[in-house]
Amino acid sequence: MVDISGSMDGKPLNSLKRSLLEGQKYIGGNNLVGLVSYSDDVNIDLPVAEFNLDHRTLFAGAVYDMQAGGGTATFDAIAVAMQMLIEQKAAGPDKDPNLKPRIFVLSDGETNKGHSLKDIRKILEEHGVPVYMIGYNADIPALEEISNITEGACINADTEDVVYKLRNLFNAEL
Repeated sequence: MVDISGSMDGKPLNSLKRSLLEGQKYIGGNNLVGLVSYSDDVNIDLPVAEFNLDHRTLFAGAVYDMQAGGGTATFDAIAVAMQMLIEQKAAGPDKDPNLKPRIFVLSDGETNKGHSLKDIRKILEEHGVPVYMIGYNADIPALEEISNITEGACINADTEDVVYKLRNLFNAEL
């Protein structure tokens, strides 16, 4: 999930794009990846699919095309991403019991539109999908509050090597 709200304009969005484009190199082709961007509204840029060469190309194109503007509907986007994962897990071609869904949210943490954390907390707790928050010029405590619900992690992109951290997460988790 990618925050493309107005507060991400400039350096935060450019850093986020670089992280995604560099980080994708560490995602194996046998993994399933989707891409959701959000500002005032939530957009499914790529449905969840095998991260093969075609999907990887579409992913890179979607990242390059991202532009900042509008408010920040983080919790609406988390709900959409969670629904995508639930549907994928239920309808997967072989319903792989080893499928390990994960949500990665790249944001500044300034939610000001749509649902609240209180509204989606129960969904996060029930499904137990780890949410990894990556903050760009971010309200880190707000991001940590989200990631702590599902025992995910929070990374401060301003002080940590995000690509290195993402590579380690991908290698350990995916």
